[in-house]
Amino acid sequence: MGKVNKPQIFSNEFCQKFDIQFPIIQAPMAGGGSCPKLVSAVGNNGAIGFLAAGYLSADDLEKQIIETKKLTKKPFGVNLFIIDREKLIKAKKPANIINIEKELGFHKNSLYSEVILDEEIEKKLDIIIKHNIQFVSFTFGLPDKKYLDMLKQSSTYLIGTATNIIEAKLIENSKLDAIVAQGVEAGGHRGSFLNHKINDEIGLISLLEELTGNLNLPIIASGGIVSGKSILAAKILGAKACQIGTAFLLTEESGISLKYKEALLNCHAHETILTDKVSGKKARGKINTLISELETKKGTKFKFPVQNFFTKELRGFANKNNLDEYLSLWCGQSVWKIKKIKSVANLIEDLNNEFNEALALNKKN
Repeated sequence: MGKVNKPQIFSNEFCQKFDIQFPIIQAPMAGGGSCPKLVSAVGNNGAIGFLAAGYLSADDLEKQIIETKKLTKKPFGVNLFIIDREKLIKAKKPANIINIEKELGFHKNSLYSEVILDEEIEKKLDIIIKHNIQFVSFTFGLPDKKYLDMLKQSSTYLIGTATNIIEAKLIENSKLDAIVAQGVEAGGHRGSFLNHKINDEIGLISLLEELTGNLNLPIIASGGIVSGKSILAAKILGAKACQIGTAFLLTEESGISLKYKEALLNCHAHETILTDKVSGKKARGKINTLISELETKKGTKFKFPVQNFFTKELRGFANKNNLDEYLSLWCGQSVWKIKKIKSVANLIEDLNNEFNEALALNKKN
């Protein structure tokens, strides 16, 4: 698709710096949402797409990068999970997960599992540098300084994720290039990485005002943004760009199943919840049978990513058999605003039109 030949969403230094049409970033969505087809479509329509390297092996990440480059000549980014490397854990699967598996008729009677968890950060960084990826963002923390230095030497634009001012200041002090301000409205996992006693459930409006008022780095707004109106609101509060997840998840090009998409089209704001029972870390999604049973039935809960490993087989079975009540239906609070599945091109055009309508109305009033 060619560029949108209409007045466009505010052009600023962020757009000019990267030669993009819109200051919009498609949020990296691990687990299949951020596929090459989606990422390339976002880039081809004037915004920035992101692959999600979380849960992928280094080899699979490289395959996705190569495939994305076949579909677009535009720059795109890769998001990395920063989690402690676990070698080998022998742990007992929680009873509540076993009971759900038995209810669905596929439990394999294996009480103990050997869990090997390794995000292969070094290998992934080598691949990112090898393929000249322009943007890299981090979730759940910051990598060691030696890795940051490697990326800076290759002129990669580095983005951290913060859920409060303390995390944001750590990112700024680490000399990254920008900060995603993740409001509590956001779908999927909270990007928090400090002591769990520090509040990571701050609304986007409060978080944006605090970060833009106290930091020098560009702030990227994230959480509950699905319309041009909300993009304008973020701009007024000082955001240089917006990171959007749920709206892109509900496009024709995203990698999630049709059953997942249909479930989100019938979701209201009050039907989303923050839960740590699915993965071991707080994440926002639509309440369904899986979440309800894990929340109410007793069972050991491991920290992320071990808990996520234990529910993976169950969620995979649900996906294969179109059982949306047992999927992890991650989505943001503003999912209720999305009424139909559309193409990336139509979504971005609609965001642009809504922004301009809201801007004109704001000036009129």
